[in-house]
Amino acid sequence: MRYLGPHACEEALERGELQTLRIAPPAWERVAKLRLAAREQGVVVHREPMDSLDRRCQGQRHQGVLGEGEAITFAAMDTLLARVRERGSQALVLALDGISDPHNFGAILRSAAGAAVDGVVFPERRSAQVNETVMRASAGTAGRVPLVRVVNLARALEQLQEAGAWVYGLAGGEASRDYLEEPFDRGTVLVLGSEGEGLHQKIREHCDGLLGIAMPGGIDSLNVSSAAAVMLFRVLARRSQRG
Repeated sequence: MRYLGPHACEEALERGELQTLRIAPPAWERVAKLRLAAREQGVVVHREPMDSLDRRCQGQRHQGVLGEGEAITFAAMDTLLARVRERGSQALVLALDGISDPHNFGAILRSAAGAAVDGVVFPERRSAQVNETVMRASAGTAGRVPLVRVVNLARALEQLQEAGAWVYGLAGGEASRDYLEEPFDRGTVLVLGSEGEGLHQKIREHCDGLLGIAMPGGIDSLNVSSAAAVMLFRVLARRSQRG
């Protein structure tokens, strides 16, 4: 796994995933704190020309800092289910139904990390996967969130329901409920559909309810990463109101 930019490298270092750190001369002093911390943890630090980093990053923006380390570790579905049962009415899970844009995927993971979700479930096919672009878009926070990659998303939703969670699909104008009216007073799974198609019919059928975000400005819908942030922090706000 490559970590592009200082923020992603800092997060990887904190998680113990960083093995090599490559820094271009213009960034050398700017990231002195990161460089020293990396050396203290036994990370190999190289001073490397900017054009060398450009080649390694294949045109992706890196700000003169490139980290290399172990591939991100996925959590087991059984571990997430146990967490949902343990957390009860406070459980909060995101399920991603075919998010294909890695920038959206990364932005969603950043919001998920900020909201301290119990897990993010996504399919291993017809979905963006966790790569350098996703890590950079998440500002390196993707590793803070338990990520569960599954073969069958519909089955995963069934298992979460069996564990006591209520599954909400975000369905825009087709929704039967306004997200502002939901109490979110039980374990909650929020399902977000793909950028173009929205929720697939099979996934929609596995939802306990469909929610929509009112758009008084006349716009059809939000970008999926923006919608994720709105929904996650609405759940937290409703729960904080109950104390």
